[in-house]
Amino acid sequence: MTTATQQRARVGDMLVARGVITEQQLAHALEVQKQGHQDRLLGEILVDQGYANKEQVLAALAEARGVPFARLTPELVDPAIRTALPEAFIRKQGVLPLFRVRDVLTVAMAEPSNLFLADEIAHSAGLNVQIVAATPDNIYQMIEYGQAQTPAPAPAQERPAAAPTAEADLAADYDLACSDWPPEKLAGLLVSEALGSRASAIHLEPDEKVLRIRFNIDGVLHIIMRPPTRLAAGLAGAFDAMMGRAGGEAPVRGQPRSARIVVQGKAVQLHLACLEGAFGPRAVVQVVTADEAQMSLEKLGCDFALLALYRAALAQRRGIVLIAAPRGGGATTTLYSTLNALDPIRLNICTFESCINFNLPGINQFSPATCGTAETAAALEQILLQQPDVLALDVNLDEAAAARAVEAALDGCLVLARVRAADAADAVARLASRTGPEKPASSLRMVLAQRLVRVLCPQCRHSYEPPAPLRRRVAETLGPVEEYFKGRGCANCQRTGFLGRIGLFELVPIEGALVDRIRSGADPAALRAAIRAAGHPSLWVDGANKVRAGITSAEEVVDALSSCPAEAPAPVAARA
Repeated sequence: MTTATQQRARVGDMLVARGVITEQQLAHALEVQKQGHQDRLLGEILVDQGYANKEQVLAALAEARGVPFARLTPELVDPAIRTALPEAFIRKQGVLPLFRVRDVLTVAMAEPSNLFLADEIAHSAGLNVQIVAATPDNIYQMIEYGQAQTPAPAPAQERPAAAPTAEADLAADYDLACSDWPPEKLAGLLVSEALGSRASAIHLEPDEKVLRIRFNIDGVLHIIMRPPTRLAAGLAGAFDAMMGRAGGEAPVRGQPRSARIVVQGKAVQLHLACLEGAFGPRAVVQVVTADEAQMSLEKLGCDFALLALYRAALAQRRGIVLIAAPRGGGATTTLYSTLNALDPIRLNICTFESCINFNLPGINQFSPATCGTAETAAALEQILLQQPDVLALDVNLDEAAAARAVEAALDGCLVLARVRAADAADAVARLASRTGPEKPASSLRMVLAQRLVRVLCPQCRHSYEPPAPLRRRVAETLGPVEEYFKGRGCANCQRTGFLGRIGLFELVPIEGALVDRIRSGADPAALRAAIRAAGHPSLWVDGANKVRAGITSAEEVVDALSSCPAEAPAPVAARA
C-alpha cells in the first residue's frame, strides 16, 4: 500500500509540476481518496473532480513509468503490422500494434503499468515489445479507423509476393513516436537492437530533414530508422555520456572514445567516433562482443593445413608476422584470435591499439589514451620498456613505428602487426618501403593475408543457374564451377540470403628464394610471382574452394577480391 501511495503521489506531483493542477487541488483529491475511496486511483479522482483530463493524467503516469506517451494518428500506425496480434485480442485488451523495428514491436496501451499484459503481447506476437502509452479513446479510435481502411484481401492467386527489403517496417511519421523518448533510452534501444541483429556498427547520419540510422550487418549497411534530424545532437550526446558513465577511456584528439558496458548480461565494447557535419554530428558506434573478440583461430575459416603452418610460426616466438587486409577485411578479429591462442600466463603479451577493441584477460593492452600520445613510435618506446615477449600492433605503422617494430623483432620479440594491404606480396612491399628491404628480409617470418565474405544462409541456400556474363567472369577469375549457390532470403537471415561471415586466406612463410627477392627490393608483382613459384596459393584459390563447397556465392568472392590482383585460375585438381 505504501508503494502504491507513493506512486500516486508522484503522478500528482508531476501534474503539479506541469501546471495541470494546483497544490490545493492535489490535496483535495488525496483527501477524497482517503475518505472511503482507497480503491480508486488518484488519476480517476482528478478527472472526476474536473481538475485534469484523461490524457494529462496518462501522460504523467507514463512519465512516472518511463514509458513514452503518444497522441495516435493514422500516420503513426502501420496497417501492415496490425496482423502481428489477433484482431479479437486487440479489441478485447484495447491495445494496438503501431510499427515494428527488427524484432521489436511497438504497441500502444492505456495501462503502461500492466506488465502481465505486456508479457502476453510479447508471447502472442513472438517479438520483443516496446510500450507506448495512449488514452483508451484514442486507441479505440485508431482501431476502428484501421478496420475501416483495411481493404478486402485479394485472392491468394492474385496476391503478389512481398519483395525482400533491407529496411525496417516503420511508420511514415516516426517523429510522433520518438518526440518524447529521452535520447539515453533511444541510444540503449539501438545498442540492444544492434546486438540482436548481429550488427558490428551503428551509423548516425543526419540529413536536412531526417536522421538516417543504419546498422552494419555482415559488412552491408541497412537502414533501421529515420527519426527527425533534431534528435541527432541529443543521440550523439547520449552515446558520449554512455562512454563516460561506463568509465571509458578519456578522449584523445583524432581517436575514437571507448568503453565497456553490460547489455542483457553480456559484455559489450563500444567505440564512438564523432564528426560534426552540415546538419549535426555524424557518428559511428562500433559494437564488439565477447564472442567476436574471443573467437578461436579454428572458427575463422582457415584451411587446416594453413592453420598448422600459422601456429608453427607463432610457436617460434620471434620475428614479425603480418596480418594483411584492407579496412573491413577482418584483420583485427584475426589478431585477437591469434592473441587468444597464446599463453598469457607464461608470456608477457602487450598490445598497442588505436582503440582497445575488447578487454582480453591476461593481455596488457595499451592505446593512445593510456599512453598519452597518438604517436605510435613514441608509444612503442614506452611499451617496450615493459619487456614484452609478444607485441601486437593494431595501428597504422608509419616509417618510425615500422622501424621500431622491426628492431623489436630482431631483438627476439614476436611482433604481430596488422597492415592495410591487398595481399601478401603487397604487405611485404609496403613494410619494405618504410624500413628498407634488408630489415624485413631478416625479421619477417610469415604473412597472413585475408578478406571477409558473407556465408550463405543454411536454411534458404539453393542451387541456381547464373546468367552467362557471371559464368564467364567466374571462369576467368575462379575457374570452372559446376554448381552455383545463393540464398533466397528467409526470416533466419533477415531476408538477405546470408548469415555471418568467413575469411578467405593466403598464407606465405618468408623463406628460401622469397627472402632473396625481398632483400633485392623486388616490387609487389615480382614478389607475387616468387610466392606462386614457391607453391603458395592466392586468395582467389581459397575463394574458389569456398564457392565450390557452397559456403559462399561466386558474386561475394568476386566482389570481395575486386581490389586483389587477378590471376589465371589454376586447374581444379591443384586446389584439392
